[in-house]
Amino acid sequence: MLPEQSSTIAVVVEDLCVLGCLLEYAPSLKVPQECDLTGEWKGREFRTPAAVAWTSRQGQVGLSFHDTDAPSKELLRKICGELRMKPLVRMSEDLR
Repeated sequence: MLPEQSSTIAVVVEDLCVLGCLLEYAPSLKVPQECDLTGEWKGREFRTPAAVAWTSRQGQVGLSFHDTDAPSKELLRKICGELRMKPLVRMSEDLR
């Protein structure tokens, strides 16, 4: 949900951690826009305030979570623990 516009957009979360997430395609979101990320996991609702941390030319968006309430933080940790993890890969020398 976008507080300034009181609108909701559907997004696909490509990657998720307790600090934030990567949205597959959400070109309408801009840095440093505030929003709420809401979802459902096994019948329980997850909701957290977030800020757009970065965007890519391909429309991907990185959200940084903040002020997450305790029940949502607990559920977020459970979600992350149950999701299949991506294997760790060595970072490119160019990125270090």
